[in-house]
Amino acid sequence: MNAVIYARYSSDKQNEMSIEGQIRKCKEYAEEHDMFVVQEYIDRAQTATTDKRPNFLRMIEDSEYGNFEVILVYQLDRFARNKNDSGYYKKILARNGVKVVSAMEHISNDSSGVITEGLLEVVNEYFSQQLSEKVTRGMNLRAEQFKYNGGAVNFGYTIDSEGHYIPDKVTAPIVVEIFERIADGDTMKSIVEDLNKRGIKTSTGSHFKKNSLQNMVRNEKYRGVYKYGELRYEDAIPRLVSDELFYEVQEMLGTHKHSHRPAIEEYLLSGKLYCGRCRKEMVGTSGTSHTGRTYRYYTCLNSPKKCDKKNVKKEYLEDIVMETCRNELSDEIIDAVLTSVREQNENDKETALASMLATEIKETEKKISRIIDQIEDGQGSVMLADRLRQREDELSNLRLQLKREEAKQIYIEPDTVRAFLVSLRNGDIDSIDYRKMLVRAIIDRIYLYDDHFKLLLNHSGRKGKANSDRVKEVERYFDSNSSTTTSCGAPRERDTHLGISFALTYF
Repeated sequence: MNAVIYARYSSDKQNEMSIEGQIRKCKEYAEEHDMFVVQEYIDRAQTATTDKRPNFLRMIEDSEYGNFEVILVYQLDRFARNKNDSGYYKKILARNGVKVVSAMEHISNDSSGVITEGLLEVVNEYFSQQLSEKVTRGMNLRAEQFKYNGGAVNFGYTIDSEGHYIPDKVTAPIVVEIFERIADGDTMKSIVEDLNKRGIKTSTGSHFKKNSLQNMVRNEKYRGVYKYGELRYEDAIPRLVSDELFYEVQEMLGTHKHSHRPAIEEYLLSGKLYCGRCRKEMVGTSGTSHTGRTYRYYTCLNSPKKCDKKNVKKEYLEDIVMETCRNELSDEIIDAVLTSVREQNENDKETALASMLATEIKETEKKISRIIDQIEDGQGSVMLADRLRQREDELSNLRLQLKREEAKQIYIEPDTVRAFLVSLRNGDIDSIDYRKMLVRAIIDRIYLYDDHFKLLLNHSGRKGKANSDRVKEVERYFDSNSSTTTSCGAPRERDTHLGISFALTYF
């Protein structure tokens, strides 16, 4: 089996030696598993949180030619740390018959390994505060001082030398103009067209669109509200519009006629649910029957003009998805996760880079000792003194690198992980926070068809099999109940126990 090696390092955390360590481990893995390494792709001083890595992208393109079946990485975070990028490129590779294999993280090739990989991400996230305590403390301190904390700076603002938000002299008046025009009855379409015609760009340098403009004028920052995580502070930054104008615009946006009225209630599957017919995102909306009863449901963004996908009742779909997610957290899967955690703990005791640094430190100490012996034997010279200072600087640098590497190592208590996963399986199904965590832990996305849905699990690369008995049951149900929906598309209460099956699809 032919394989290639992908290695990278980030300039702020690692050095050239980590590349050598990654490649060495990958070659050892290849030899143990009868793989022939045909090429190496290396990105130096590149972060995995972005896909703008030249050799990474070249490797993805080369996968189309069929010259290799495996991409070997030291750890999966060398491939990508961004979940969306990872899933996107793994899907491309899967089409080309290529899979990504970690040399250090022993994840099985069956469906339990797929779920293990996704759940490990959640477990690592759950314990990540232990690794980023200083960073978190610093960001919390900045939040307490209402300072900029990363990300795109909102249109209309800039950041001063101390990190505080201040109105931008050029764009702040445009923000006020936009709010006033909406309040005066101007349409989003005409405002967007005018802004783009004037060459005004968003804070990210893009053309304005209706959605970006709507998101902008709904942002409370423009009335002085600072948000960070769960923290929320009124009058914390300079406001650009008054409360009266802000809320008048919100009222205008709420009363404008749309094909789908935006829902106030939180929809758990937002951003993860897609139409099985047209692949467009499905969003939460609401409708009222002739009796005055309000129904909340998910609808395709292309409906009804471009897609005839029927609306699905919110509670109906979410309850089935919750049940499916909980069922995935079986004892077998939890045991598989714990096995991976234990292996990870063993691997983290001494990383390849730490081992190499320790060896380098011993060699440098020997070199220093030999130079000192020469000086004590009366061979002192300016050249020897310079060489001694050079070796001492090298030793100091190596020790610093080793401390940094050791600081990244962490022991995750398996019993704590088990308790966490069991609580994730057995949590209060009526708790909105629990349901959100369950969705985030298990689901990458969902494709909703007429008679079933496909649940794409986090971090995977194979396709599962549909529950054929359930699908047949659903088909029979739809054949005999083709008209059992309300006028707004919501299934009747008596129908909610049937009507949807699921096919696990590993993406």
